[in-house]
Amino acid sequence: MKKLMILVASLAFSLPLLAEEKKTVTLEGTGLCAKCSLSETDSCTNALQVKGKDGKIMTYLFTENMAHGEYFCGGKTENLLVTGVVKKEDGKLMIVPAAVKEKGS
Repeated sequence: MKKLMILVASLAFSLPLLAEEKKTVTLEGTGLCAKCSLSETDSCTNALQVKGKDGKIMTYLFTENMAHGEYFCGGKTENLLVTGVVKKEDGKLMIVPAAVKEKGS
């Protein structure tokens, strides 16, 4: 019984440390289709390429397509603002999108 109490207490204190803070961010970059333009996926998937502080291009794949035909399909759209939560999945940068719009609109 004592071991069970220690286990429960340990879990109670460690779970908040394991929980990731999900912070909403807005990224600015170029919208592309990850299949047609980048050949990174098997199906049409929104992708946003963002230039990092070090000058390297980072590609964020969307967890779900938003406005695919408007901004991502058939070429690239510069100066897109994408708001959402960023996460890493299978070593890839992903964004759970909440909003997509062109800068200045």
